[in-house]
Amino acid sequence: MAASGGGAVRCSHVALLDPNNVLPYVQWQTRDRALTLARKFQAATGLNLRTRPKGGRRTCAQQNAIYAQGRTEPGDVVTHASGCLSWHVLGRALDLDPVDASGRLQPGSAYAWAGSIWKALGGKWGGDFPGFPDIGHFEYHPGLTIEQACPNPTYCSAIEASIQTTMPFGYGVWLGMVTTALVGGAAYGSWKLWQRWRS
Repeated sequence: MAASGGGAVRCSHVALLDPNNVLPYVQWQTRDRALTLARKFQAATGLNLRTRPKGGRRTCAQQNAIYAQGRTEPGDVVTHASGCLSWHVLGRALDLDPVDASGRLQPGSAYAWAGSIWKALGGKWGGDFPGFPDIGHFEYHPGLTIEQACPNPTYCSAIEASIQTTMPFGYGVWLGMVTTALVGGAAYGSWKLWQRWRS
């Protein structure tokens, strides 16, 4: 994967368009799933996905300002989550729009298609939110509830600071050790069987 001009993150021949530069700040597993979604979505429809402004990871202050819309500030209500009660603050949500090659937004059916792919990848799609559907919202937090991730919204800034946007070094090392152990264990077991067979 290599960054190219115009804010696009390219994954082989497919682009997840990121003119707002939100992808580098999203939690790494969510970003990886979004790249997979873009690849599968383009293969199925010929369309791309594009990030929205403020559609990635947000600070607690940014989320609270969006939450204030339609409540204490002018505008329409666009969220029911303040502070770290939003998966955006935790880096585990993206707002994406399907677009054609010229950048034109696509109809709701394209969002539904992307949502079905996203759910097959283990994510939650905002189009399924009861009473307040958000068709451009994509979350990835398998097995984690918002209450576990944000047990006390009073400490939003501390929780926000703990988000890991890159794959932890130990995770890669652990995978390497498991692979080595499995391969080494298989080789050792085969050698022991061969020794028994020979004797």
